[in-house]
Amino acid sequence: MQLLLIILITLFGALVRSVFGFGEALVTMPLLALIGLPLPTATALIGAVGFLVALPATIRYRANIDWLTILRLLVGSLIGIPFGIYLVKTVPTKLVLSALGIFLIIYGSYSLYRSFHHEIKGAHLKNSGWDFIAGFVSGTLGSAYNSHGVPVAVYGTLKKWPAAKLRGILQAHFLIVGLLVVISHITAGFWSLAAFKLLLYAAPGLIVTVILGNYIVDHIAPEKLIKYIYAMLILFGVLLLFR
Repeated sequence: MQLLLIILITLFGALVRSVFGFGEALVTMPLLALIGLPLPTATALIGAVGFLVALPATIRYRANIDWLTILRLLVGSLIGIPFGIYLVKTVPTKLVLSALGIFLIIYGSYSLYRSFHHEIKGAHLKNSGWDFIAGFVSGTLGSAYNSHGVPVAVYGTLKKWPAAKLRGILQAHFLIVGLLVVISHITAGFWSLAAFKLLLYAAPGLIVTVILGNYIVDHIAPEKLIKYIYAMLILFGVLLLFR
């Protein structure tokens, strides 16, 4: 039963990534923790899944990718990745899960509020130097909790990137950083035979999930669905805090 739940949660996270361009770790990590999957195994599994989903997405949105921005984000991420590994290996799991729960509540509440209040403002953080800082935060959160997408997504929103550019940059960044994160997880000892088996079990479903995600993107506006996702993130955060 636990195996089935792990696969379903993993595929749900892949679907969220395929539709919205980010957020698979925010959805899956709390659920995997709630059903008792060890944090290192969950981190390794979702990191690999995020990388695999980013590959076809990068090909699909390649015309919208700004490679200079990607380069600056990548440099920042390379510096941030070791900091994330250090956090996971030195901070107690309970503290990590509690922090993750608080983050989910704050992030979900803020995003849900913004989704109901469409305030149009000018672009922020116009200096390209902010790309390095966004990359650093992305690398840190990515290597620690597979949450490297949220900083870049928030950053792109602040920069007021067009939707196509944001999606293209997100996926290209995920592809490159995702590979580095997977490598860092291997060297840090997060990978085990159990994690590898879980990835193999989920792999066939990923193909169907990516196809379904592309269909949703092409035919259904995500505005209403994203509100439900944010509400679930708040709920997952509360459950983690009182686990």
